[in-house]
Amino acid sequence: MLPVPPFFDLPDTVRVGDAVYPPETVLSLLDPYLTDERRQRLSAVVARRAFGVVPVLEGLVDPGNVNAVLRSAEGLGFGAAHVVGLEAEAAEMVAQVLDGDEEPTLSDRRATRRASQGAHKWVELRAWTDPADYVRHVHACGGKVAVTALRDDALPIAEWDFSQPTALVVGNEHAGASDAMLEAADAALLLPLDGFVQSYNVSVAAALSLYHAREDRLRRTGQHADLDADRQRLLLAHYTARAVPLAAALLAEHSRRAG
Repeated sequence: MLPVPPFFDLPDTVRVGDAVYPPETVLSLLDPYLTDERRQRLSAVVARRAFGVVPVLEGLVDPGNVNAVLRSAEGLGFGAAHVVGLEAEAAEMVAQVLDGDEEPTLSDRRATRRASQGAHKWVELRAWTDPADYVRHVHACGGKVAVTALRDDALPIAEWDFSQPTALVVGNEHAGASDAMLEAADAALLLPLDGFVQSYNVSVAAALSLYHAREDRLRRTGQHADLDADRQRLLLAHYTARAVPLAAALLAEHSRRAG
């Protein structure tokens, strides 16, 4: 059995609407409402999910950047994302997502909605307010914190071993990661910069970093995905509940009849 990835923290039951259900109940009752194509797609995505590395967004302000990073993370197979000390509209949008809104109000903006493509629905999002508290949490889970930053002591990102549990941090659009995050982190990482520009847009930096992390894991271990069969089954139940439009009503009706 594969070890539990440190950033896989889904509960053993599935919350749908105002109720919770065993994963097997969700799968057995909702499976008939999936097309064959949708069922196969869900299973394929779950089988490729990785929770051993997590993207971390610290201090971002623009919800469009948050959504762009989530889209890159989801597309590259990362199953979770963490946010720390978000500000302004980015904080407001994430709060709505964490409250269960599938279509956050700020995503009504065309550019923001286009950047997201609904990725927040498939990425397990968690939030913290204090960088030091967050780093302590990662360390308690057995992980390390690596921050993308322009520093004299930064390691080239190619020198970091992403087969080890890693929280990969990108910072504020203008100031970068906070001093508190940098002081508590285990390492600063430097992306290649061979031109005249001194930095990348935060969403581009995140996409480059996550792509490198994925390729590094494949090179070192032969695989990016890191969930065993039981956790894949649990994640599939969560995803199935999100994929069926009337899941809450269907499950509630079953409970009423069974009760």
